[in-house]
Amino acid sequence: MYAFKVQINDQEPIIGGAEDLGVLTAIVTATGKLGFSSFPHRGDGTRNIDFRLGGLTTRGEENEDEHFTWLDATELKLGDRILIEIIETDTAHPIILVEAPGEVHDEKSYFEYCKQTYLELREKYEGNA
Repeated sequence: MYAFKVQINDQEPIIGGAEDLGVLTAIVTATGKLGFSSFPHRGDGTRNIDFRLGGLTTRGEENEDEHFTWLDATELKLGDRILIEIIETDTAHPIILVEAPGEVHDEKSYFEYCKQTYLELREKYEGNA
């Protein structure tokens, strides 16, 4: 199988891959005030840099697909190194998170999903306000 071997700084490399994958991703995301002229949603000027190694199965019409996560690194900072090697292997590291694909079929369902997520995360981001 094809896989990604990922090493962050001097940590032990993680291999992400599975025999039933149709999508394999290695995503670095930086959010916040990233440039002098940017206006982030939060006015405090904070930045977040995250990395995720994941994938999506393609098991055919009779079987449900799943999202897999092998690595979810948060709070990366300037100077951190991420090395990604494309390999072929018979084995991969254990999956740390399995999720059903979250398809939103209508506007009402999407609204309810966003509302629930907001309520769950409100205290974390707004404090005791």
